[in-house]
Amino acid sequence: MPSRATRVPLLSNSPGTQRFLTVYRFGTAGARPKVYMQAAIHANELPGVMALHHLLPMLDAAEKDGKIKGEIIVVPTANPVGLSQHLYNNHLGRYDFNLRENYNRNFLDIGDAVVAKVKGKLGKDPAQNVALVRKLMLKEVAAFQPPNEPQFLKKVLMAMSVDADYVIDLHCDTHSSLHLFAGASPRDAVEDMSADIGSVATTVGRPDAIPGIMSFSACNMAPWLKLAKAYPDAALPKSTFSVTIEYRGQADVSHALGRSDGANLFRFLQRRGAIGGDPGPLPKAKCKLTPSWGMDVGYAPKPGMLVYVKDRGAKVKAGETVCEIIDPLDPFAADCRTPVKAVGTGVLVSRRRDGQLTYPGQVVFRMACDKELPHRIGKPGTDD
Repeated sequence: MPSRATRVPLLSNSPGTQRFLTVYRFGTAGARPKVYMQAAIHANELPGVMALHHLLPMLDAAEKDGKIKGEIIVVPTANPVGLSQHLYNNHLGRYDFNLRENYNRNFLDIGDAVVAKVKGKLGKDPAQNVALVRKLMLKEVAAFQPPNEPQFLKKVLMAMSVDADYVIDLHCDTHSSLHLFAGASPRDAVEDMSADIGSVATTVGRPDAIPGIMSFSACNMAPWLKLAKAYPDAALPKSTFSVTIEYRGQADVSHALGRSDGANLFRFLQRRGAIGGDPGPLPKAKCKLTPSWGMDVGYAPKPGMLVYVKDRGAKVKAGETVCEIIDPLDPFAADCRTPVKAVGTGVLVSRRRDGQLTYPGQVVFRMACDKELPHRIGKPGTDD
């Protein structure tokens, strides 16, 4: 293991066992901009791991050439607990087996505590204010006493990310196109990333909308949004850059894709000043930014076999059928095929695979639509 890689011990869940988180650090600790990147917090989502597999040697070469201008922390697999969760030859790394908790939910919400502790301490110097807030955020995370293995893991991840300028969380979906959830992150940086990585859909939230679920991306952004709400006239940024990249589907793992994805991330880091060198002209964006509450989420109304009539990346109009749920027991019934239709007009970014059995209430597709959808206001873009 390279000297710049460290192993962080995690809370042991059983006698005689020990898990570790592998962390790579580049640049100078405390230098700015600070970038934090991780993949596979849902342990069975590996396309992002492949992207980092190809990015890490590029960062190593940049380090040797003296081109790392800030501090870069990379966690190639962010969930050693979930990596071990196999059941009957299936890798099930999304939920903790013991507590039945989604690994990308219930991160610490430290925003309210930070809002209270900065009262009367914010001055006119934005840099000093930001430094104060980051110091308090780190203290809040350090003071937390995790009661179990998943919460211990989440504390370790937050302790490395919460004071970063750029937080990049790599995921994938079941069967999807490359897309980006950016929340209230600064639009200029979001537009850069969307174009650099080749996103086919990029959603952004309202600048005053505090996340309703405390995912990893949200836990790094929520304190800044709460500060902006509590102190609207303070010399503070209104948010920080914290995004989730969905690297296509679970089966989209190859050297070709990983090499391209890693190079695109490297170029983005150059463009934002974390790495020296010329990133070249910004590629032409494949999409416009769309509202997060314009994410049309389709749910199965009944059980049956899924068959899609629209593929990932397809443009879909409101009212068009995205998939059908087929009753496998009675092909003669008038209602043996139940269509599931789009509510809005947009791009089909994710779906399940043809031939899967579904159940009532299961998410069967997501679409990025140009306008907010009334029935989606206040709901997250990812419902499961």
